[in-house]
Amino acid sequence: MKICYLANARSIHTQRWAKHFLSQGHEVTVISYQSGEIEGVRTICLSSAASVSQLNILLLLSRVRRIVREIRPDILHAHYATSYGLAGALTGRSPLIVTAWGSDVLITPEESWVYRQMVRFVLSRADLITSMAQHMTHHLIERNYAAAEKIITLPFGVDTEVFNLNHRTRLHGDELGVVVSTRRLDPGYDVDIYVQAIPKVLDAYRNARFIIAGDGSLRTQLDKLAASLGVRENIEFRGQISHQDMPKLLGEADVFVTTSPSDGNNISLNEAMACGVFPVATDIPANRAWIEHRKNGLLFSCRDSQQLSDAIIEALRRPEWRQGVTAQNWEIVRTQASWSHSMVEMEFHYFRLLRKKQKDVRRFA
Repeated sequence: MKICYLANARSIHTQRWAKHFLSQGHEVTVISYQSGEIEGVRTICLSSAASVSQLNILLLLSRVRRIVREIRPDILHAHYATSYGLAGALTGRSPLIVTAWGSDVLITPEESWVYRQMVRFVLSRADLITSMAQHMTHHLIERNYAAAEKIITLPFGVDTEVFNLNHRTRLHGDELGVVVSTRRLDPGYDVDIYVQAIPKVLDAYRNARFIIAGDGSLRTQLDKLAASLGVRENIEFRGQISHQDMPKLLGEADVFVTTSPSDGNNISLNEAMACGVFPVATDIPANRAWIEHRKNGLLFSCRDSQQLSDAIIEALRRPEWRQGVTAQNWEIVRTQASWSHSMVEMEFHYFRLLRKKQKDVRRFA
């Protein structure tokens, strides 16, 4: 089967999808607006830049259409409902699958009438729509972006062969806690709230350690914020951590903090839970899908650094609780957020759509 992905080649998620289906014996091509390489996968980058403006994306639409027509894929799969979804819809190629990632349907269309109409147009052209979480599926239906029968909820999931409890290097409580954030240092992730919460935590636990693993446009700003709060020496900025090295980092941590005010499926949260890190997360649908407050983690209000401080302190104060939920959270991820299970289901739909197309061609031949 020839599969063509319209997706950002720099994204670890695109790379995981492309490499997986290549390993299953399929012919895979990725068309990306941004620069990037995916080992073993034919990758066509339409720009040498790491990011591309909306204007340039519009100018590249006709080129995407031409390349897709030359490739003639059996399956065309666009990741992100706006930019890449629009390109997929305009190719006229079928079967077309569009995967919504989160902000492309939850945030951007809510701020612009133009984007709302774009999402409706794109999803009307799709043969199948996948969303990363149940709350996203409900949102698509409630906003009349697509009919329920066209949508499947398919978490990207965690590779449980890579992210699991085998990476825990010590039990919770063996020493004073290590608190980690692995989200991007970009607007929309609110990592500044994590930094603002640290002084109060240090008042209670002076020797607590704090790690920020990630990179982005706000890196310098966050460094200055930490210095202004007098906690710069207490934070270790690790920079971008590779996907291969992330399990080791999580295995050394006690508390995982995610401050994002909006998510599709919070994969970083799933990775942390799989590696036995106690989760402290914003009280949003994406996180409530995995965490029951005060049962297997703690939730706090978005942009509330005081609540976050209190939650981290409570988690550090109760090492036996942290240790007690590790197996429970691992089981949740293993059974409900498995990458391999999701990819088996996706491949089933690839073949189903391809058979339907072939049947339709024979009927009208």
